[in-house]
Amino acid sequence: MRLLSVVVTMITLMVGSLGLTSPPADPSKQRPVPKASSQAAEKLKRAFAAYSQGHYDQAIQLALDVYQQEGNVRARWWQSWVFRYAGKEGLPNPYNFDAIRKMWVEGKGNLAIGVRGARPVWILTLAYMEIGDYEEAVKWAKLIGGQILYDAQWLYNQHGGKVKQLDQPPPKNTWRPLPLKFREEDYFILVPLDQACKVLGIPFRYKVNPKTGKRTGAQIGEKGLISLMGRPFARNIKGETDDMVYAPYEEGGVVWVPFYWLAKQVGIRWWEVRDGKIYVAPKQGTK
Repeated sequence: MRLLSVVVTMITLMVGSLGLTSPPADPSKQRPVPKASSQAAEKLKRAFAAYSQGHYDQAIQLALDVYQQEGNVRARWWQSWVFRYAGKEGLPNPYNFDAIRKMWVEGKGNLAIGVRGARPVWILTLAYMEIGDYEEAVKWAKLIGGQILYDAQWLYNQHGGKVKQLDQPPPKNTWRPLPLKFREEDYFILVPLDQACKVLGIPFRYKVNPKTGKRTGAQIGEKGLISLMGRPFARNIKGETDDMVYAPYEEGGVVWVPFYWLAKQVGIRWWEVRDGKIYVAPKQGTK
């Protein structure tokens, strides 16, 4: 079940963020999706980050707030890491689908993937699928249709309409803070790769271009690999494709990587930031 959900998640988020859908035969009959207000757009941006980092309850609450206030509106934005490679003047409006498609044609796909989009219905469907409430997932998927509705209904039928009981996190007073600095960008928690791997016990080594001496990536464990070339493409420690939602980057000699991805490599399911620190639950609280 988990594998199916992950596959659906990656496909739908890619399609939703890039807007790569076929236009109807008569464009004049296409109903444009209303653009979210600035306040709603910020909530959807937070919901997207919460969902991507495994904080599904938070993502659901944020998406519900937007839906109840403005309906199934759309928000689109450029992730901050893209500006380091393209500059703010070199990027089109994130709502300009044609210009973003053109970037792919021009060989700038590594930057084009940095535009993200979210609608409350998408977030709600996917988040409910992740927490195992397939009946609620089907309810929201009906507003989308297509493959996502088929997958939600399949999961619902497989479980007999019952809510899947997932592991619950242990009491917060058993969580421990990590001796790890971090920064927040676009609501994603980023940590220094060197320090994080040491704290989490993950072996790694940098890959360096012999001609330029610059770091191009990092090997994580024996089979894992991440790129430092402005791309979120990655393989996990098992050697499986496990792309990041937020691309790693190097700044001032420090490589910043999304914490959720590294945490997943060592089986950490429950974590949060509070009091200026990253707290993680004991391993018995993982899925």
